[in-house]
Amino acid sequence: MSQSDYCLENTLPAYSVRISNRAKYLQLKVSAQSRIEVVVPSGVALHHVPGFVAQHQQWIERTLASIKPQQCVKIERPNQILLNAVEEQWHVHYQTAKQSKVHMDFDLSQLTVWGPTEDAQINTLRNWLSQHGKSCLIPWLIKVSEELLLPFRKVSVRAQKTRWGSCSAKKHISLNRALLFMSPAAVRYLFIHELCHTKHLNHSVHFWNLVEKYEPEYKTYEGELRCASQVIPAWASSQLS
Repeated sequence: MSQSDYCLENTLPAYSVRISNRAKYLQLKVSAQSRIEVVVPSGVALHHVPGFVAQHQQWIERTLASIKPQQCVKIERPNQILLNAVEEQWHVHYQTAKQSKVHMDFDLSQLTVWGPTEDAQINTLRNWLSQHGKSCLIPWLIKVSEELLLPFRKVSVRAQKTRWGSCSAKKHISLNRALLFMSPAAVRYLFIHELCHTKHLNHSVHFWNLVEKYEPEYKTYEGELRCASQVIPAWASSQLS
C-alpha cells in the first residue's frame, strides 16, 4: 500500500549525517547497535539526503531486522516520568501484586504501578504510556486538523521503533506514543507534517511549500525530531516491547 511515513527525520528512519572529504558518493551505514549513518561527500547539498534515504528505506528495514538482538540489559524502573509534550510530570510508585495495573492520581501527579515482577511492572508502564498517548495525542491531532482544514480519516497511537508517525494513502495517520517525550512545538510540527501528507503523499516541492505555509520554522523542528530518540527513556523504548 502506498504511504508516506514520518520517521525520525522527514518521515524516514532515524539517521545521523557525516560530512566526508574522502567520500565520492552518498553512502549508508548501519551499525550493530542499529544506528543509521549517512556519509555525505563534501560539496553535496544536504537536501539530497532525505531522498537518498527514502530510496533505500526497504534495505534499511531489512538490515535492521537482520541485526541480532544485543545481550539483554536490565532496564531500571523510573521513579519519575516527564512528558514534555503535555507538560506532565509523574512520580511513580511500585507495588508487588499478582495482577498488573496502573492507578493515576492527578491531584498528586502520581502513578502507582502493580505487578508480580519488575519486568511485568515495566511492561504495564509501557501499556499505560500507549493508552495515555491515545488520550493526549488524538484530541490534539484533531484540533490541529480542524485548525488547518486538513482532515484525516483515522488515527492510531502505538509503539514504533523508527517512525514518529505515518500517513497512508487512505488518510490513516499513525503516531508514536514516544511523542509524549518531545517538546510541544515538535509534536505540533509532526502533526502538520502528517496532515500535509493528506494532500501530497510525497516530499515534492508542493508538499514542502504546504508544510512551510503552516510552519515556517519547520527545518528547526526536523532537527529536533532527528535527535529526539536520545530523550526517550530506556523503559519506554519500543525496541524493548
